[in-house]
Amino acid sequence: MSDDTTPPQEPEQGAVPPPPPGEVPPAPPAGGTGAMPPPPPPPPTSAYGAATPYGAPAPGYSPVTAIQYGWAKFAKSPGTLLVPALLVLVVLLVVDGIVQIVLRGALLGTHDCTKTIFGQTVEHARCGPGFFTGIFVSALGGLVASFIAQVLGAGLIKSALNVADGKPVNAGDVFGYATKSNVIATAALVAAATFVGSLLCYLPGLVVGFLTLFAMFYVVDKDMAPVDAIKASVSLTTSRLGETILFYLLGIVVIFVGAILCLVGLLAAVPVVLAAAAYTFRVLNTEPVTAPE
Repeated sequence: MSDDTTPPQEPEQGAVPPPPPGEVPPAPPAGGTGAMPPPPPPPPTSAYGAATPYGAPAPGYSPVTAIQYGWAKFAKSPGTLLVPALLVLVVLLVVDGIVQIVLRGALLGTHDCTKTIFGQTVEHARCGPGFFTGIFVSALGGLVASFIAQVLGAGLIKSALNVADGKPVNAGDVFGYATKSNVIATAALVAAATFVGSLLCYLPGLVVGFLTLFAMFYVVDKDMAPVDAIKASVSLTTSRLGETILFYLLGIVVIFVGAILCLVGLLAAVPVVLAAAAYTFRVLNTEPVTAPE
């Protein structure tokens, strides 16, 4: 019998080679095509960067959208942030009024506007404290008001973050956070820096307020130390400079409009800006927020 000299056949390209004798062939992949199944589509996000089932944050940020988000959250449930904001406003107005009366009475009190020249009493045309004394008293009053506002504002920030996260708001947080050491220390540092900036004709004080805009957010939400929180706020605001400046200015406009409406508008303006700031903090840190509806 002659030998079989036929060479072995090469397997076709893409074909699975037969298993060695005695081994069970592996089961074919699902679908029978041999191809890996496609990955699942990415989860959708809303225009406000709402948290998806996978917890994905919004890809972009707009200061105008932040204010719209704050208004939508306020309109949906006005009392959620209104009650804590009202508590803070009442306490702040009372304390600030007392401080202003004391400071102006002590430093800007009555002055003798007469002077005796050659036996004649002459009244000065310009009388009272000087320009720089007025600036100092105003800045000192701002120092006290800023400190109190930030200490009590820590609880408002916690409430606003809870709104953005879809968690219940507890009005007791307003005073609960006011006693925390990191909150007090951060408020003191920011108030002191704002005081120095206000002495330099106010504009540097506004710059300090802008750079430290999110310092208390980092203290409340991330439990950062005061200096680290201030550094993180400066880094966040400067890294997205155009957007954060626009949000800062929009927030000032909203508060100003609320103030000129016989102060009643502040009851809406403050919660709106708070919710917008919480939204801004979350999105710029690539963290999810809940939908406004």
